[in-house]
Amino acid sequence: MKTVRNLLLACASLSILVHATSAAEPPAALLPVSDFAKQPKYASIDFSPDGKQFAALTDLDGRMNLAVGNLEKGTLTRITSFKTYDVGLYRWISNSRLVISLYDASKGLAEWRGGGLFALNADGSEPKELAPTQEACKARNQICRQTWFVARVPGSEDEIIAGANERDLRSDDLYRLNTKTGRKTLLTEQNPGGISRWVIDQNNVPRAAISEDGRKLAETFWYRESATAPWRKIMTATGLSAPRIKPAGFDADGLLLVYSNLDSDKFKLYEFDPVSGKPGKLILEHPLVDLDTGNLRIRTKDHRIVGLQIDADKPEVAWFDETYAKLQKLMDASLPTGNINEIVLLDDGKLAVYSHGDRDPGEYYLYDPSVKRLERVLRPRDWIKPERMASTQVVRYKARDGLEIPGYLTLPVGKPATRLPLIAWIHGGPWARDDWGFNPDVQFLANRGYAVFQPNFRSSTGFGIRHYTAGFKQYGLAMQDDITDGVRYLIAQGIVDKDRVCIGGGSYGGYATMMGLVKEPDMFKCGINEAGVVDLIWGQELGYTDFNQSDPDAAEAFYTVAMGDVKADRAMLEKYSPRLHADQIKAPVLIVHAVHDKRVPFQHAEGMRDALKSAGKPYEWLVFPDEGHGFAKMENRVKRYETIEAFLRKNLGP
Repeated sequence: MKTVRNLLLACASLSILVHATSAAEPPAALLPVSDFAKQPKYASIDFSPDGKQFAALTDLDGRMNLAVGNLEKGTLTRITSFKTYDVGLYRWISNSRLVISLYDASKGLAEWRGGGLFALNADGSEPKELAPTQEACKARNQICRQTWFVARVPGSEDEIIAGANERDLRSDDLYRLNTKTGRKTLLTEQNPGGISRWVIDQNNVPRAAISEDGRKLAETFWYRESATAPWRKIMTATGLSAPRIKPAGFDADGLLLVYSNLDSDKFKLYEFDPVSGKPGKLILEHPLVDLDTGNLRIRTKDHRIVGLQIDADKPEVAWFDETYAKLQKLMDASLPTGNINEIVLLDDGKLAVYSHGDRDPGEYYLYDPSVKRLERVLRPRDWIKPERMASTQVVRYKARDGLEIPGYLTLPVGKPATRLPLIAWIHGGPWARDDWGFNPDVQFLANRGYAVFQPNFRSSTGFGIRHYTAGFKQYGLAMQDDITDGVRYLIAQGIVDKDRVCIGGGSYGGYATMMGLVKEPDMFKCGINEAGVVDLIWGQELGYTDFNQSDPDAAEAFYTVAMGDVKADRAMLEKYSPRLHADQIKAPVLIVHAVHDKRVPFQHAEGMRDALKSAGKPYEWLVFPDEGHGFAKMENRVKRYETIEAFLRKNLGP
C-alpha cells in the first residue's frame, strides 16, 4: 500500500482552547448546491486509545481511503490508496495498529457486504490480509466466508476478537486473532448454533449470545457462568411482537446487564439474575424510547460500565458515574450552545468529544482532565456555517386513532412560521427512524425556503413495541394516515400553507410518496419518489432483491407478518400498490432511481412510469445508470439536488 505523507490538516491549529462560540452571522441567502452534495472531507473519525492520533476516511481519486493524523506532529498520512475498493469500517487495535474492511461504493448500498478484513500499522506498514474480499473468493472458486472485527484486546498491540462464519454459514463464531501472523484461536468451540450475536465479558470470554431462526421469527437468549460452564437457554421469543431479553454487556465484576421489555412496552436496562434467568434490578428506563439501540459507555482500564447513550428525541447520555456526569456538564458549558456533545472514553482518562447539532454537522475535540485543556482537532464539513442552517424542532401529534406520533419539523431561516410551503420528507425502511441532527437533504430543502416535516410513523423503530407492531399490515393504511395526520396538524397550527404541500422520500419513503398521491390527491401538489417500492407484490416476489436473496425463508416469514401474506392478503397488497392506481393521481411526480438498485429493483421505477404514462398523468424522470440503492458519486448528488429544486420551484413556487 502506498503511503502519502505530510498532507495539510483541515484545521491548521490543533490546540485551540475553546471557551465560546463565534459571533453570529446574518442568515444566508441561497447556498450553492455543492455545499449540501459534498461529502465531508473526513468521515468516521476515531481516536487512538491514547488520543495522540486520529484516523478518518477521506476521498482519494474517487475512493474512500484511510488517513491517520498525528496530533503532536500536525501531520496527516494517507495509509491506504485503493483504486477499486473503498475502506468501509475500521477500528484501532492499539496505538500503533488498525483493522479495516473494504467494499465497493460504486455498487450501491445493497452490495456493500462481505468486503474482507485487513490490518496495518498507523504508518501504513506491515499490511496483512485476514480475510479475502468476495471478489478474491470468486477468483479462487471459493465460498466466501466472512470475518469481522468485534473488539480490541486491551494491552495487546496486535490481537483482536473477531467474528467469522467459517464453520457454519448460518452461525457465527468468535476467535482471538493475531493481526500480524494471522494465527487465531477459536473461543466458541461449544456453540449453541444459529448465533447472530455474542457478548464477551471483561476477560474476553463469550458468556452471552443470541441465536436466530428467521423462518420461525424466533430469537433465543443463551447464557453461561464461565468459559467452561455449559450454555443455558434462558428464553426463546417467537414472533416479531414477542417480549424478550437481550444481553447488553458485562461489567467489570462479571455482572451481565440486559435490555428487556418483558414487563413494559419499551426496552429498559436491568441487571441480569442468572439464578432466576430473569431481569433483576432496574438500572435505567426512558419514558419515550427503547434503550436497546443505545451504546454502553465502558471505561477501558477496568471495564467498568459508566453510562449509556440513548437515542431519544435528541441524543442523550445517562451517566452512572458522577465523574463523567460532571465532565458532560463541563463539555456542554464549553462547546456551542444547543449542540449534542458525545463523549468517547480514551485511555488514561482522556476524552474525545464529538460536538454536533441540527444546524452543525460537527466538530471533534480532545479533552485532557489532568491539564484541563480542550483542543479543537477537526471540522469535517468546514464549509458549513451553522448560523446559516435551519433549526429542527421535535413535534408530537395524535394520529386519528389516538396513537402519538413523534417527528421533526425544520423551518427555513429568516421566515415567520406561518403558511409556509411544506415538504413531507419520509424515511426509508420503513423499519427505521429519523433522528435529530444535521441532515443535508433537510438543510437543502430548508435553504430553498421550504419547511420540512419528518414523521416517525407507526412501524418506525425505537419507540416501543406498540408503536412498531401498530404498523403491521398497514402499508397504505394507518402508516400512510400517520403522515397525512401530521400534515393536517401542521396546517391546523397555521405553520403550513395547505395549498403548497409536497411529499417525498427514498425507498419506503418513495412508496409513501406514491401512496400519498393516490390516497390524498388534493392534499399533495407534487411528489418526489426516490427508489420507491410501487408494487407490494413485486416487493416480495422479485427474488433477485438483496433482501430476498439473503435468506428467502426468513424474508418470506418477515414480510408475511409485517407487510402481508402474498397469497392470503394478495387483494389487500394490490389495493395498496400505487402502480395499480395511477389513474387516481393528480399531482406531478418526479421519479428518481438507479439502474443497478438491488434493494428496490429498477423495475419499480419503470412500472410506475409506464402506469403514469398510460393514465396520462404528469411525471418527470431522473435515472442514474451508474448507481445502486443510494447516490455515491458527487456529480449525481449535485444533479439530484438541482433536479429536485427545479421540480419544487415549478410545482410549489419558490
